Amino acid sequence: MQRTIANLNGRSQVQAFEAAKAIWKDSDPRLERPLILLLKKGRRPFNRAAAAFAMQTVRTLKTIAALERTLSDKSEYPRLRGEAAEALAHAHRKKSHHVLLKNLTDRSKEVRFWCAFALGEMAERRAIAELTRLSLTDKRVVRGFHSVAKEAADVLENIRSEKKAHRTKGGCVFCCSRNRDASQ
Repeated sequence: MQRTIANLNGRSQVQAFEAAKAIWKDSDPRLERPLILLLKKGRRPFNRAAAAFAMQTVRTLKTIAALERTLSDKSEYPRLRGEAAEALAHAHRKKSHHVLLKNLTDRSKEVRFWCAFALGEMAERRAIAELTRLSLTDKRVVRGFHSVAKEAADVLENIRSEKKAHRTKGGCVFCCSRNRDASQ
């Protein structure tokens, strides 16, 4: 476990993301604290981004809250904030929906793109108006993917067709499950 955390904070971006993938294969809850620390204080932005990527599978209220704070931190690197938004698509609580909605209008195309993606995975109907605007106006392309407009259009289709399926397949770790009281 310590070697994996050390690799997450290593000198190589490839090494950091390989360590994050290893955590996906063995998402030990004892990784919560070291991942949160690395998310906050990793050596380089890519180390912190790898920690956010890994946190998708270490699903605790503390990791989710740390991802929300990172996404909302305008002084952080857009790639890291985007990774935090993407991670929230897979592990979130009720408050996460609000944080993603708020950041859907961010200056960074990466943050907008990944907030749109996450809100689509959550089938968040409150995002429809802003997603419609983005689908018509935001032609900026995120490297390695496509435009924010295309992502917003895809998300709108997902929200309209998948809301019921999302809730029944357990997509929300803390906000759609029986554990609603822990989601605040």
